[in-house]
Amino acid sequence: MANVTNWIDHLSAEEVVGAVYPGAGSMEMTLVIIGIVLWLGWHVLTAKSESDELERLSRKRHGANDHKSNITDW
Repeated sequence: MANVTNWIDHLSAEEVVGAVYPGAGSMEMTLVIIGIVLWLGWHVLTAKSESDELERLSRKRHGANDHKSNITDW
């Protein structure tokens, strides 16, 4: 195992110049696009499930005082 005593010399050496970690420069945009797609998908799924839940609750037509009867599915 090699010991590095001077990082500036090490990172400017010919065999190390460029990427310090694997995939540098090639994976960032792919990961950003995947992250945005997952983020948008999560929002779409959440909005759909919330609207389904609200629609289901609105069909029950609870009264103004039903919460006093300890209805658990309020």
